[in-house]
Amino acid sequence: MNILLTGATGFVGKQLTIRLLSEGHTVYALARNERKAANLIKSMSAELQSKLFIIEGNIMMDHAGVSNDNIAGLKGTIDTVYHIAAYLSFDDSEKEKTFDINVNGTRNILEFARDIQAKNFYHVSTAYTLGDQLYASETLHSVDNGFVNYYEQSKCHAEHLVFEYEDHFNVSIFRPSIIIGDSRTGEAETTFALYGVIRSFEIMKKRMERKKEIPSNRVKFLCAQDTAQNLVPVDYVVDVLVAGLENSKNKEIYHITNSQPPTNQLVFETIKSELDFNQVELVSTNYDGELTEQEMKFNEPMKVFHQYLDKTLTFDDTNTRQLLNESNVQPLDLNEDVLRTIISGSK
Repeated sequence: MNILLTGATGFVGKQLTIRLLSEGHTVYALARNERKAANLIKSMSAELQSKLFIIEGNIMMDHAGVSNDNIAGLKGTIDTVYHIAAYLSFDDSEKEKTFDINVNGTRNILEFARDIQAKNFYHVSTAYTLGDQLYASETLHSVDNGFVNYYEQSKCHAEHLVFEYEDHFNVSIFRPSIIIGDSRTGEAETTFALYGVIRSFEIMKKRMERKKEIPSNRVKFLCAQDTAQNLVPVDYVVDVLVAGLENSKNKEIYHITNSQPPTNQLVFETIKSELDFNQVELVSTNYDGELTEQEMKFNEPMKVFHQYLDKTLTFDDTNTRQLLNESNVQPLDLNEDVLRTIISGSK
């Protein structure tokens, strides 16, 4: 198949590009950053490079910034567009930028897909478009829900926009939860979420080692113990996206989520073990005791995630399980050994 991707130089996009090329597909990667595009090409073998074509463009421009000549050349040749590019920020001050990229950028790529008469449009969203709900069905969520941040809200609006184009091509939405490293190698080209926690632990450990400090009490890390975070390895995300090529259905939504997510306590203990750093303890995010200056600095970067850390969400993945079954792909099994591999791979 001929497949066009946005976000091909990103964490998920790169892995999806390599998988598609390895399976014999031809990939057209829409890119505005020449350096990142060059690095993407260099990261793969000559055989794979021969099937990868970089298309200069920018999703923030009309027709995705693609030249008329390239639009003419692509017209009628693209089987599927994967729209992965997005702006991930929980900073309220970046509301305008977040909506501009995630909603208007999606509109531009939808128009571009219509220009080139693509047959299928696969939108990679987020499982967290459910907003402040605790249960997510594989259906569109109301844009009138409450949301934890503008990122969630913008992605919810974008999903509704995608379904408005059902008369032009088949549309499917894929909703990954919190994406972590490869389940086999631990490799992860991201610094977000889990990796922010690991980085905070590493910095704290190095600071103590440098100052030769051994605190009389363990350093407090504000995080609920018994709730669970919905972690999914990047290779599983790619498995589901590739399965969609043959077996996804028009106007269906697929949760790329974990039906048995690890508790915060398990993740925390695994990080401590892998870093050999036991001078930390979990305390509730509602902890009302005093924190040392060191503890406040330690916890500051994680405040933005507290609303996620304090609750366990449930995601229906009936559609995804059916898709995987039809594609002979195994569902996710993120056991303790896999979690350890992923966390150790971040070091």
